[in-house]
Parts: sequence; structure tokens; C-alpha cells
Amino acid sequence: MNRLECYTDEIMKKMDKLHMEFSAPNGESIRMVQKRAITFLEFYIEQAKKQSIEENREISIVIFSHVHLIRAVLQYYLQSNPKYTWLIKQNNTAISEIVFNQYGISLVKVNDTGHLKFLMPESLEKKLI
Repeated sequence: MNRLECYTDEIMKKMDKLHMEFSAPNGESIRMVQKRAITFLEFYIEQAKKQSIEENREISIVIFSHVHLIRAVLQYYLQSNPKYTWLIKQNNTAISEIVFNQYGISLVKVNDTGHLKFLMPESLEKKLI
């Protein structure tokens, strides 16, 4: 069965209604993935905050993951409407950056593919925009 056959009208209606809560049979919803990821990340974020204060410097955490997890993490920290999580554009290898500081959480960039431009002919580069 290919992807198009999986997305029946009934499944699409469920996805549209449930958004991040939708899960395929025997699968995980994006919300479940999000909870698992945030539980994991919070430890490292808190550790980085503590180290940042102790050493009086910025600490970076780099996360490499697939598009749905990146979207879920962005949705969680930015507290955006879960209904629109699917609309966050995230190309393969794209960089998204959020900053945690004493003022709160800030979105710096989403779906930045600038690091790939030297690898692409102009015609392909235009498709990413």
C-alpha cells in the first residue's frame, strides 16, 4: 500500500479534526512524540541554563531530528495553535533556532537552508523558497 492509498477521505477527516492528537493504527500521535521529546529535552535545557548562569556565557544545544519532531518542538515552545503545526515548513537539513534566555523564548529562524545554497543550481534553489 502506498502513501496515497493510506490517506483515505476518512483518515483525512480524522487528521483534520484531531490535528496533533491523530495517530495511525498502532502508531504515535504527534502529541505523543512531542511529550516524549519535551521530557527528554527539558533535562538538557535546564542543565544548559544552569551552566550558562554559572559560567556567565551562552550555551547551545543542537538537535538533529525529523520534520514532525522539529514542528512539534517549535509548537510546544512557541505555544502556537496545534491546528497549524502542520503548516510549519521544514525542509530536509533545514535549521530552525529558538533561544531561551532571561526574557523568555524567542524564535530566531525557521527552515533556514542557507547552508545548502553553494550546493545547488539556481533552479533548485528557487524551489526551496
